[in-house]
Amino acid sequence: MEPSTILLFATIALTVGSIVMAGYWLFVRPADPVQTRLKEINPRVTEEAVSQPYSTVFVERVAKPIVDLLPPSPRNVRRLRRRLIRAGYIGESAVAIYRAIRLFTGLAMPAITFFFLTVILGKPVDTSTIGLTAVALGYGLFLPSFMLSRKISNRQSRITRALPDALDLMVVCVEAGLGLNAALQRVGREMEIVEPDLSNELAVTNREIRAGKPRDEALRNLGDRTGVNDLKSLVAMLVQTDRFGTSIAESLRVFADSMRTKRRQRAEELVAKAAIKLIFPLLLFIFPALFIVLMGPAMIRIFDLFGAIGNN
Repeated sequence: MEPSTILLFATIALTVGSIVMAGYWLFVRPADPVQTRLKEINPRVTEEAVSQPYSTVFVERVAKPIVDLLPPSPRNVRRLRRRLIRAGYIGESAVAIYRAIRLFTGLAMPAITFFFLTVILGKPVDTSTIGLTAVALGYGLFLPSFMLSRKISNRQSRITRALPDALDLMVVCVEAGLGLNAALQRVGREMEIVEPDLSNELAVTNREIRAGKPRDEALRNLGDRTGVNDLKSLVAMLVQTDRFGTSIAESLRVFADSMRTKRRQRAEELVAKAAIKLIFPLLLFIFPALFIVLMGPAMIRIFDLFGAIGNN
């Protein structure tokens, strides 16, 4: 039997076995006695589980057993949880779901690549096939991390753009007589439609303050959760203002003016970069097409004339 046939049968057997094990863990596996007892004691646990989307329950039930089989180090878990929180995933099962997705992509992409090369294209199992499968493995392991980094960057950009408007609202609220806690709550409620990410972060900060956490610590947690430098500067300013007893309204007004100036400077920087970024599309796509359209007929005419001269 040829090696390609053996590998094909092994891939099919592994796929079928994985499907059978997944069906067992989803439908046949007995329920956790601890969770069953908790649901009997507190019926709200059952109501919350029913209210969750079926896809979320499905992913959590598949992801947690995988994480239990491959336990990571606590340091990696803390680093990954910080990245997920900055991306907006604050659920307890976010780490398990992310690691399950990464394991799935790391196994599925090389399997699909190998199946496509050997079965559909009919290539033999040689060095190129193994190399492409290894590349697909690395790409499958790298893709979730890349997508998570992009989501973190986009979320931080949205919060940064919305922060000057939120500061203007906060200045109005504080000058109208509201305290800092009430101003944070009011601004978070008003920014819910404009920027939900910033509104959610302010809501989490308000809940921490209501739960009894010191305001300085809750504000520092706000900066650590988002990872936005401008928000960290705002937190440092509020902590120092509260510590030294200076006017919060005056400090917020000055900080809001600096944030508006910084936002305008960022916009001007993007406009200045646009001209540089347009050079590469012009050189690669626009100029070659213009050259062909303008010089093509003339070159064809020149070749015809030289051909006629050569024939004479």
